[in-house]
Amino acid sequence: MLPAEVHYSPIEQWQQFGLQHLVVLGIALIGCVNLLVFRNELRGRRVDVWLVGAMLTVHLVWIAAALGSGFAEAGDLLPLYTCDASIAAGIVWCWWKPRWLGQVIFYWAFLGGVVTLLLPDTFGYALPHFAVVYTLLFHILLLLFGLSVWAVEGVPPTWRSLVPLVLVTSALVPPSLVANAAFGSDYMFVSRSPGGIFTFLNDFDGWVRVVVNLASAFALGVAGLLMWFAMDGLVRRLGPDPVEEPNAYDSVHLDGRKRAVGDRR
Repeated sequence: MLPAEVHYSPIEQWQQFGLQHLVVLGIALIGCVNLLVFRNELRGRRVDVWLVGAMLTVHLVWIAAALGSGFAEAGDLLPLYTCDASIAAGIVWCWWKPRWLGQVIFYWAFLGGVVTLLLPDTFGYALPHFAVVYTLLFHILLLLFGLSVWAVEGVPPTWRSLVPLVLVTSALVPPSLVANAAFGSDYMFVSRSPGGIFTFLNDFDGWVRVVVNLASAFALGVAGLLMWFAMDGLVRRLGPDPVEEPNAYDSVHLDGRKRAVGDRR
């Protein structure tokens, strides 16, 4: 095995949009709808902390199971995909809550969660294989985390949010190229031939492929932003947010402003 090789099923067991897939999509949809409907009641309850903690736990269990069973090698388990990197970003977010990071997290979590749940790479297996359980459960949690940063914590969609998205996502490319060369992996889909919706990248090589990849990611980000604006407008029309109790994002920054005013006085 290569240092980043994964054992795929010799027989394709997963049925795209089959019964198992539809049940999982239904569970994800119910979770997302409930989070949006009860967003005001969830404020101040550290939903983001609980979700990041759950993501970290599920991811650590996955690494232990994958390595312990020989299903995957360490070279394919580095946190260099945006979905995995969302855990580290989430830990930083829960501590400091910078708006720019919350916006990056929303893109990574929302787009990564939606795309993966609709077109999951289950390595050919079906439920209850542990790799499939991990893939689906982790990305449901990831999607909920992204929605919570927006709907519960109050991070808004803005056109400027594309700037940190491009910068932070691009920063993952150099270490991904190094890891791909060392382990034969394909972090950030910039090295070997990917499948699924990324198959078109097979027509490009070298730095041209990196540029095309980032350009495609930017286009996907713009599409995600338009969906974000649409969801934000819809949620606001369905019911205005209460102003009596500021959310966690506002609380952190309001406290900072109060301290700054006090210092000036």
